[in-house]
Amino acid sequence: MPQALSFATALGRLRLAWTEAGICALRFTKGIEPGESRNAPTWVLEAVRRLMQHLAGDPQDVSQIPLDLSDLTPFQQRVAEVLRKTRPGQTISYGEIALLMGQPGAARAVGQAVKANPMLILVPCHRVVSAHGPGGWSAFGSPERKARLLELEALTTG
Repeated sequence: MPQALSFATALGRLRLAWTEAGICALRFTKGIEPGESRNAPTWVLEAVRRLMQHLAGDPQDVSQIPLDLSDLTPFQQRVAEVLRKTRPGQTISYGEIALLMGQPGAARAVGQAVKANPMLILVPCHRVVSAHGPGGWSAFGSPERKARLLELEALTTG
């Protein structure tokens, strides 16, 4: 059973859940939720530290934080793998993800998998744009938050 904790960042409060295998959820939240853990393992606390620094404008490589993708469907796992391979600051379209997966007609299915992403930032769905422009961001937040995440990543590569 996953454990969870929430923490404040420069972009808002995040709730992180983990199993022994890795982070299984990361999302924006409005406050502390029932059932939060008081004792997190060192690797989780390190992930929290890196995320807080990254979102405060001190770019961190968060791509090596271990993830537990076991609750995702095989298709969602493949989408997550493609997204994790995108470089910080790089954007990619739903159609490009489908092509990289070897399923050129699956852009809509990719869109649904991205929409269901339970691990914001760590599976960088904010890097996905529509064929017609930046698009929105259905994660708790706004297009402005998506733009800020991309700006922070540009600092990493700039």
